[in-house]
Amino acid sequence: MDGPQRQKRRADFELNSDFISTMPAEIIENILVRLPIKEAVRTSILSSKWKSLWASISDLVFTEKISESELIRSVDNVLRLHQGSILIFELHSYELTCEETINRWLLFLSKNGLKDLRLSFNIYKDWKVPSSLFSCNKLEQLEISGFSACTISAPQCFQGLNLLRNLTLGNCHLVGITMEKFISGCPLLESLTLFEFVEHGCLAIRAPNLTHLDLLGITCTDLLLETPKLTHASIHFDHMPHDVLKFGSASDGSNRKLLRSIGALSNIEELDIGSKFFRYLASGPIPEKLPVTFYHLKEISIYLDGSGKRVDTALCIFRKAPNLNTLCLTVPRQSIWEEQRITSIFLERLEVVVILDFEETVSMLGFAKFILSAAPQLEKLVIDERDINNLDDGMGFRMKLASLPRLSSKAVIVFDRSFSY
Repeated sequence: MDGPQRQKRRADFELNSDFISTMPAEIIENILVRLPIKEAVRTSILSSKWKSLWASISDLVFTEKISESELIRSVDNVLRLHQGSILIFELHSYELTCEETINRWLLFLSKNGLKDLRLSFNIYKDWKVPSSLFSCNKLEQLEISGFSACTISAPQCFQGLNLLRNLTLGNCHLVGITMEKFISGCPLLESLTLFEFVEHGCLAIRAPNLTHLDLLGITCTDLLLETPKLTHASIHFDHMPHDVLKFGSASDGSNRKLLRSIGALSNIEELDIGSKFFRYLASGPIPEKLPVTFYHLKEISIYLDGSGKRVDTALCIFRKAPNLNTLCLTVPRQSIWEEQRITSIFLERLEVVVILDFEETVSMLGFAKFILSAAPQLEKLVIDERDINNLDDGMGFRMKLASLPRLSSKAVIVFDRSFSY
């Protein structure tokens, strides 16, 4: 009995081995690039054909949680044995602290046709990005981030990264070049993310093909956006100078903060305005009207407080968004909806309203009453359940909300913890 079974197992093994050995090279590479690099190397035992194939894969991704010494040994071995071009190099490690090692890897990668470079690590001192980075003239995606700062000093001969489409910089600062000059050398740039970024002066972003912009924790003295194709923007000035409300004046003494930053984003679809950026927008004179109508704007998040100036700023934006579908906001103490300053234009297509936070129950009830009675297409009014549970009379507040009249027959009040609207 054992004889036939052993023969069958041997035949199955030989059949599988033959199948593995005869797989087309492009399918094998497709498999290898989807494996962690450590597992890709281990495939060399599968068959003689697979023995050295891992050494020619074009995508190298190191994301394993291993010690610094293990990581350095692993990357060094892979790069030493690698054959052919390296198109993607991705490294995420909070154990890596050796500046010289990273610089050595970048020098090697700059000579291998690199298109996608993503680095995230935890060097404790100010890492000076080596000039070899700027020799990667085929880069289409660049991401550099970490817990501590790094310095990017562009060489005098820097002419830009002409093929770059996606740029992410975190805890980085530029030396010898402004962000405006850096971006001007990236004419194809479509996505830009900056966090914990400092610009000593005006942060000017002139990018004709930019569609996605994330500015998180930005320090600057002014913001200028010339991005005609921008569709998605999230702007948070979380670390501003103490005199944040004083900057942004033009040379003639006028103040055009709203116009210079978001006033000309004619193709914007989603806009997230952080609290300190909103304070910045509201600190200057509010224009009678914006030069464009935000016909494409479907979703806006805004951190609104009771300041009359900031209310007027919000209304200036709302009035130019006739197709707004989703509104996320904080509800201020001031009952602005009881005043006759809110036009109903931006409410006509509103389907979802998300309350990010509210200061008091009276103003919250007033806002809910206004929205429910004025938005004919409303489907959801979403409130964080935790805010309600923290009230002394949470159940009574729920009952008051539930009893409010509604213009839309589809409108429901949703108490949610995740804001998965």
